[in-house]
Amino acid sequence: MDQILNILNHSRTSCVTVISKSGNSKGSGAFIGDGNILTCFHVIGDLKIQGNSINSSIYPDLQIILPSGEVVDASVVSVPTSSDVNPLLYDFAILRLKNRPKNNYSVLTLATENEKLEVGDDVVFSGYPLATPGMVTHRGMVSGTDAAFSLIFVQASINKGNSGGALLNNQGHVVGIISMREGGISKALQELRIEIDKTSSFGKVEFMEIDPLQATKAIIQTLDQYISTGIGYARSVKYVREYLEKNPDLLTKGKF
Repeated sequence: MDQILNILNHSRTSCVTVISKSGNSKGSGAFIGDGNILTCFHVIGDLKIQGNSINSSIYPDLQIILPSGEVVDASVVSVPTSSDVNPLLYDFAILRLKNRPKNNYSVLTLATENEKLEVGDDVVFSGYPLATPGMVTHRGMVSGTDAAFSLIFVQASINKGNSGGALLNNQGHVVGIISMREGGISKALQELRIEIDKTSSFGKVEFMEIDPLQATKAIIQTLDQYISTGIGYARSVKYVREYLEKNPDLLTKGKF
């Protein structure tokens, strides 16, 4: 029991919020070094797919909010390049705080390749999902992986805002990064929302002071925000580990 409590506490004291006002983005992250944060790329940047080309841009106003409420500016040190697109491909980002926080925090350790996950293993993660006014910590179970072991399937409540949170094994080491959930709205409803926007540009028709199109759109947005099947996905930390092996000075460069 003491070990579980220690892991839960370690998860919470290392967890942060990652925000960008210009990108209208909010996610979670965790300390993996002295002033370095691990999170998802889609939390800190915009991704656009046009045909066979993928273009990305990083938000210029990234900020880290510690559990104490302290806000510190940050920059990305794992910028995808033409020679190494893995941060983009495997949806991870490493940030560097621009100033030392005044408040203390815990630093997590990445799991080694020898720390194998099995179906049924307990896992822990913390984050700031949806509009929760504080940090939420969950205990879940590994329910499977994909064939390449690049995705970890997690049986737990994962929602928007959890992206970027560190998934910890029973040793308290980072085995994955929470990246997405199973659920949300169908492709048909997504297309309907697009058509509503197109139609609304020509004007509106109200019935008893209610615009049926906008009401339908609001329902779709609510479903997309809150529907969850209780299954989520985490990206394996092995890609982060490989990236850091190629860039050994990344976590020590500019160390406080």
